[in-house]
Amino acid sequence: MARSGWLFRFLVLLLGIALTPALFASGPTGTITGTVTDPSGAVVRKTRITVINEGTNATRDAETNDDGDFTVALLPPGRYRVTAESAGFRKSVFSDVTVDVDQTVRVDFTLQVGAATEELHVKDTPPAIQTDTSTLGQVVNNRLVQELPLNQRNFLDFALLVPGSQLPAEGSENSTQGGSLSVNGAREQSNNFLLDGVDNNDPYINQYVALPSVDAIQEFKVQSSDYSAEYGRGGGAQVNVVLKSGTNAFHGTLFEYFRNRSMDAKNYFDFPDCTANSAPGTCGGIPALQRNQFGGTLGGPIVRDKTFFFISYEGLRLRQANTKEATVPSQEEWAAIDNPATNPILKILPGVAGCPNASDPSCQAGKNVRNLYPQANVGTDLADSNTYLSAPVIRRSDNLYSAKADHHFTSVDTVSAHYSLIDQDIFSPFDPVNAFTSLPGYGSYTLNHGQNAGLEWTRVFESKLLNELRLGFIRMRATVLQQNHGTDYN
Repeated sequence: MARSGWLFRFLVLLLGIALTPALFASGPTGTITGTVTDPSGAVVRKTRITVINEGTNATRDAETNDDGDFTVALLPPGRYRVTAESAGFRKSVFSDVTVDVDQTVRVDFTLQVGAATEELHVKDTPPAIQTDTSTLGQVVNNRLVQELPLNQRNFLDFALLVPGSQLPAEGSENSTQGGSLSVNGAREQSNNFLLDGVDNNDPYINQYVALPSVDAIQEFKVQSSDYSAEYGRGGGAQVNVVLKSGTNAFHGTLFEYFRNRSMDAKNYFDFPDCTANSAPGTCGGIPALQRNQFGGTLGGPIVRDKTFFFISYEGLRLRQANTKEATVPSQEEWAAIDNPATNPILKILPGVAGCPNASDPSCQAGKNVRNLYPQANVGTDLADSNTYLSAPVIRRSDNLYSAKADHHFTSVDTVSAHYSLIDQDIFSPFDPVNAFTSLPGYGSYTLNHGQNAGLEWTRVFESKLLNELRLGFIRMRATVLQQNHGTDYN
């Protein structure tokens, strides 16, 4: 029986070692480490260490080695209560120990002589400086995520708080597709995105695949340099996002943010206000704007101290005019083009522009090309104006879904699963990537569908032997169509 038990452990450990490198990188966990000494500074061996998650009451045990050191790894981000117990000493307790994603927290104990039934609560906080790892990075914790103002509610904007990070060049490919980040001079395509430890990288432009709602994010960490080899995918930043988990208390939120043109000032480049002498289509008020961003979250226990859930939804409905100014031939220029006396090309190629020879077969083609240009509509003298101003409307609908479940089979077996989905349907009247004209009618439709799912099993065989098995799945479908797709204008 004992032999088969060890065989099972060996096979599980071997499976984890075999799969983990192929399935992406570091998990969304942290570590508590420390040393236990007595009042004289001598190390205390065989001290029992207990780590309790204050939100779920999940418990992990460890024991100090011959050097008085202990390590408790693979801890989900959260707040913990850490106790140290040894014969002949008072029970020592650290409360409110915060463990962030991919963080190593040092908690050192100095035990006091006394009865084991007595508790000594330590008020000293663990050191803020990371002395157990050379990794450079910064955690954007839940308080910052929830309380800092955030335009458009994209978590990646918070990453600009990290030293060494900056906005990419204006109009870059990634920035036109929903946000990007450049860290320490690396290209914006050099970053590596993880969602609950699962690869979350767009294979086309190396952006995120699934974008969770800000309200579904527990915290995230941006590592800028000296990160460990377990990442090893991109030379830029490592962006490690952790989704919220349920706790023993129910928590929920509902929100809506909205903007419209009644609350906005006018753009300097918009149509001028109408007057009594304004020609139709050459003036107007504030262009269209209606932005609604709404959603909610809910999390709590399914079975207290055992099974927990957290779900979230966020929707965006945007209707926003995009004012653009284009240069077109003036009426006087068209008249000169149409006149054979001023345009000798017409004598050789009738039909290229005004087409004075209506029987010429190229006549209609020339008219069709000419009709693609609208007439100028801005200026004091429209006959002499070369400016055409338009404000077609962007139409965008986003739906963001996330769900997470955690189950503690025993104190040594924990399973966690998550699923995140984003659906986007965007019409851009001026193509944001291939912006070859400022004339309306040449926009694009963008349809994005991104999924990210993960299943994680953590098994503690003993305090010095643990295994983490993670399976990940990502899928992305992206479609970009020109505005007049399906119509043959030739």
